[in-house]
Amino acid sequence: MKKWKTLCLFLLLFATWLALFWVTGSRTPWQMFSPKDKDAGTVVPLGEMAGRNYDRMGFEGGEILYVPSGGWLVGTANGELRFLSKEGEEKWSHSIGTGMIRSMALSADGKRVYAGEKSGDGFLYAISASSGDILWKFKGFDVIGGEPDIRADPQTIHISTDRAGNIYAVFYRFTVTDTGQRGYLSRVVSFTPSGEERWRYPKDHPMDAWVNWGEITEDGSRFAFGTANYDKSKIENLEYNRNIYVLDGKDGTLLHSTSIDTAPRFGSVTMRNGPVWSDDGTYMASMTSDGRGFLLDKEGNILWQRTIAEPKEMNGTWFFAAGRDALFTKDGVLFDTINTFSRDNWQMPAPVIHPSSNSLFLFGKDGSFRWKYTAKGEIEAVGTAKGIAALAVGRNVRNHDYKAHGADAVNLADGSLIIRYHTAGPLQNIAISDDGSLMAGIEVPAVTPEGSLLGAYRLHIWKI
Repeated sequence: MKKWKTLCLFLLLFATWLALFWVTGSRTPWQMFSPKDKDAGTVVPLGEMAGRNYDRMGFEGGEILYVPSGGWLVGTANGELRFLSKEGEEKWSHSIGTGMIRSMALSADGKRVYAGEKSGDGFLYAISASSGDILWKFKGFDVIGGEPDIRADPQTIHISTDRAGNIYAVFYRFTVTDTGQRGYLSRVVSFTPSGEERWRYPKDHPMDAWVNWGEITEDGSRFAFGTANYDKSKIENLEYNRNIYVLDGKDGTLLHSTSIDTAPRFGSVTMRNGPVWSDDGTYMASMTSDGRGFLLDKEGNILWQRTIAEPKEMNGTWFFAAGRDALFTKDGVLFDTINTFSRDNWQMPAPVIHPSSNSLFLFGKDGSFRWKYTAKGEIEAVGTAKGIAALAVGRNVRNHDYKAHGADAVNLADGSLIIRYHTAGPLQNIAISDDGSLMAGIEVPAVTPEGSLLGAYRLHIWKI
């Protein structure tokens, strides 16, 4: 009798397993509690992350790159660097620091990864792409300093590489001035592939400017960066108060700088993610936060500008869709905008949605308008390959549309939507494979004003 009971128990367990397999399509029944569907794609957990306030500015989720040899490099907010196959299987992982990964770049041959962190040291790491071993590192604190008492940690905010394998890193942190106002310190350092320092800009002191981005031409001849100084009351008193600087890529000397006229109803010109170079180094493109897109020649002369998101007035307050990214394609220049903001107070939720917000625009190199695509939430990142733009879509803080989050694949020929995948939490970064067949994005958890937790910290891989 006891044997029969034991046999029945095993039969019951087996039947339960079959039922769960039928429901979930998985050989591990417990995965029923995290079901996989078309929208989820392949899901890879990225560790623990506390949910962020849905309405706060500045979500940070990590970095992601596609490696031409076949796989995804992911740098997390927990200081971990992971290399995954195209299907999401882990090849290696390495905890490289004590802070969050803020920037990543690949060498031209794809054999080395460069990763920058935000931490008390602000290290830049050179890592073997095949093994994850650290080859060398450089301490950002040594060129930009740090103030741990006010949590003003140095960070390697952007990394760029040229065909010869040289590295160009932008280091940045904030500070507090003698008058109690927030200020910014930035510096650019170039390295050889083996980690030897080539040059610094400036040579003997940090810039009194917020530099968020820097990019080298493919041939290594010119390095360009933009500034993002928001305090209009003191910009004229800054030493580095121009908007675009171009350095000689070989020795770091200043070739020229450009000032851009302030837009009507704005007090300053700010650039967050630009300028960027065309493949041949002939042109630069950039988007300013006031909603204007620019094409410049390599000497910094403005060839044309387009007002993509003109401020709109409502009851005496001006609202605008902030501009952020510029990106060259074979057909022209892409510009994108994010959420709607009040010109007078960026921190206050706007009661309206600007008609040009959360949108991607394509212009020909002659300045002609081609098309506009509007996402349902903020465009957090853009990647392109094979005539496709992959968009990471995050929060729409103006209408709290929680169904907006996810990845959009857009046809670069006409701006039409190819496919959209939804994620529970906001998608904060994205990459696309070179053949345009796959895209991968980083989702982060968010807490709604009602106290609900949306999503989790994880990577999604989707087919296009």
